[in-house]
Amino acid sequence: MSTRTPLGLPVATEELRARFDAEVAPPDPAAPIQLEVGIQVRDGVELAADVYLPAAAQLPAPAVVFATPYDKSTPILNALEAQLYQENGYVAVVYDVRGRGKSEGEWRAFVNDAHDGHDVVEWVADQPWCDGAVGVSGLSYGGWATWATASQRPPHLRAIVSTSPAGRWMQEIPATNGCFQLYFAYWVAAVRRRLLGLGALDLDQLVNTLPVDDIKRLIDPTGRTWDDLMEHDTLDDHWQALRWDGRYDQIDLPVLHVTGWHDHEDLLGAFHHYEQMVDQSPAADRQWLLVGPWSHVMCRWPGSEYGGVSYAAEAAVDMHAVHLRFFDRFLRGERNGLDDEPRVRLFDAGADRWAAPAAWRAATTERRLFLGGDGSLADDAAAAGPATARDYRYDPLDPVTTAFDLGAAVWEPPVDMAPTEGRDDVLCFTSAPLERPLTVHGWPRLALRATTDGDDTDWHVKLTDCPPDGRSLRVAGGCLRASHGASLERPQPVPPGEAVDYDVELTPIHHTFAAGHRIRLTITSSDFPWFARNLNRFGPIAHQDDPRTARNSIHCGAGGSVLSLPISERIER
Repeated sequence: MSTRTPLGLPVATEELRARFDAEVAPPDPAAPIQLEVGIQVRDGVELAADVYLPAAAQLPAPAVVFATPYDKSTPILNALEAQLYQENGYVAVVYDVRGRGKSEGEWRAFVNDAHDGHDVVEWVADQPWCDGAVGVSGLSYGGWATWATASQRPPHLRAIVSTSPAGRWMQEIPATNGCFQLYFAYWVAAVRRRLLGLGALDLDQLVNTLPVDDIKRLIDPTGRTWDDLMEHDTLDDHWQALRWDGRYDQIDLPVLHVTGWHDHEDLLGAFHHYEQMVDQSPAADRQWLLVGPWSHVMCRWPGSEYGGVSYAAEAAVDMHAVHLRFFDRFLRGERNGLDDEPRVRLFDAGADRWAAPAAWRAATTERRLFLGGDGSLADDAAAAGPATARDYRYDPLDPVTTAFDLGAAVWEPPVDMAPTEGRDDVLCFTSAPLERPLTVHGWPRLALRATTDGDDTDWHVKLTDCPPDGRSLRVAGGCLRASHGASLERPQPVPPGEAVDYDVELTPIHHTFAAGHRIRLTITSSDFPWFARNLNRFGPIAHQDDPRTARNSIHCGAGGSVLSLPISERIER
């Protein structure tokens, strides 16, 4: 029984008092410290940040900065990573981007991250606990923020670790060549309030809502993020301002570029930034590219399994050790052997091993496969047969679906495409079994000749590896809204009933198709619910609610569609 005062009030225990005393006692100089601070940026807005300091004896120290819209204190997304740096003698600074978490200002995704990132880096460098060397790191939105920050060339920024960032807005996200990623409805729902969370939203109702802009009523978001997605549905000035095309020669920084072959959210951005830095930057020889068999989130916490497919144990890289070693080299100046290691390391899922080509897209030739009217992928035009067309009906109310758990914390579509390939509205083109291994290394492209009976539709393409066991494992994909085929800036209606030539870019790959396996290309007009359904009508999708069924045709044989595969001759031999 606790002691009580004469008035019957309980008396505090010695344990409670000791806990209080410990909280207000001067810090132990040998212990790490966590602080919460406000960082004022150039327009007076204050951004909230958590600062993780190592023991006082290790200060001043280099700092690694992370930007997040997902609450700076969330353990798995931010705090755990910051503590790992802290334990290794770095200062880690995690800040809520403008309008998110505890930060002031209006939440408007992507728009303010460049100037805010610059000001945070310079504020950090000016603190007595920082030695002036600052790096930036981040996954996904945080990866985008690293490039937004670097675009402003803050003087104290020394190195970047960027994982699965956005790069070519409107070619990648939030629309892929005109095809709106409905994933962004889920994302805006998750960040519709200052703290991350979906609440009691019915996600099945959300993705099936027409018109698409009515999703706003369901999620009731703050800020302008959803409005930006709906109002800026072409590659207009809004998105052009967020691209750094032609300006990579101004970014003189070493970069570790990380992504995963199974990253459906944004595999393309890392390759874009890497290629531009190698082509333009004064730091071209200080670019490292690391790509594994990982999904979007797995790129930071890699494993050796995805979508029911298992890989060699070596696929589960200790990514923290990789990041730390990179910053040890470029923030601390350690000569740790990194400069002597391969600049490109790619996991070949087909061969189930790591590969280290001399450079990305080095020593490749082109192999053309012709789409035959009989469903073949032929090695020469004559074998593809005479000119013909294969037709299918695309009904937006019965779209091709890639099944995954809408309620999962992270959307991760499966690898095996076989369950959808039996549909009448999915056209398959399959090669003969390969006589010897074939390594595809680079960016596949499809020269698609096609017809639709309306003024718009979508083309969704997948390249798969078909082993003898009947599976059809996705290794690359691409899509294009027909009206955007000639221009992402100024889409035009498609002439109904006329054959049109389209250039469909597939995602980059490094994949060995084993002997006895077949190469398959599938073409259809939907990939729901990752992508919003095209209602087969020209114009912005935001307010369309009247779907029509389209009759689409793929031209095959002589003068028809051709798949181009970049082949690595060195590895193939």
